[in-house]
Amino acid sequence: MKKALESKAIRAQRFIFNMAFYFEVIVAVFVIMSIIITMLTMPEHLSQLYFNEDFTSFLKYVFNIIIGIELLKMFCRHDLDSVVEVLLFAVSRSIIIEHTTMLETLIGVSAIAALFAIRKFLFVSHSES
Repeated sequence: MKKALESKAIRAQRFIFNMAFYFEVIVAVFVIMSIIITMLTMPEHLSQLYFNEDFTSFLKYVFNIIIGIELLKMFCRHDLDSVVEVLLFAVSRSIIIEHTTMLETLIGVSAIAALFAIRKFLFVSHSES
């Protein structure tokens, strides 16, 4: 009886894991489509940069594309390196693009330093092993 319950639980866990994997693939496809759509409007943003000299909005646009690409890589690789990279880009985007107070900038720089420390000292990436 106990063995039958364990096998049902294992099958249920396997089913849930497979469903989560398929949902992740679906989300990755949507991310790919959104990156493609966003990149199609790049010439428009370049012309706005040329005529309006609005470099901050262009950087915001480019950082959003980069973060989307890194998020897509995170879906594919499933390792801590990719998670740290996405967080690094997200924090650096907020520091570079947003005009924040000195305290918020210090907190952002500290967060980046902590992410680099985590990457260096708390785990070994696949590329290093």
